[in-house]
Amino acid sequence: MLAIGGGIIAVLVGIVLLFGGKIFQGLPLYMWDDFLVCLKGALSSGLVCGGVLAVVIGVSTVKENIREKREKKEEEAKKATEEKKEESK
Repeated sequence: MLAIGGGIIAVLVGIVLLFGGKIFQGLPLYMWDDFLVCLKGALSSGLVCGGVLAVVIGVSTVKENIREKREKKEEEAKKATEEKKEESK
C-alpha cells in the first residue's frame, strides 16, 4: 500500500516538473525540453552500449564453439588411440 501511494506521489511530482508551466499558469517549471534532450542522449548511449555488448557476446560464443569443437576432436582422437591399443593386445 505504501509503495502504491509513493508511486502515485512520484508520478504527480514528475508531471508537475515536466509540464508545470503548461498545466499551472505562472509556475516557473517546465522541463519537457530538458527531458527530451536527456532521453535522446540516453537512447543513443543505450544503443551504442547494447551494440558493443552484442558484439562481445557474439565473439565469446564463437570462441566457445571453436573450443568445444577442438575438445571434441581431441576426445575422438584419444578414443581412436585407445581402441588401437586394445586391438593390438
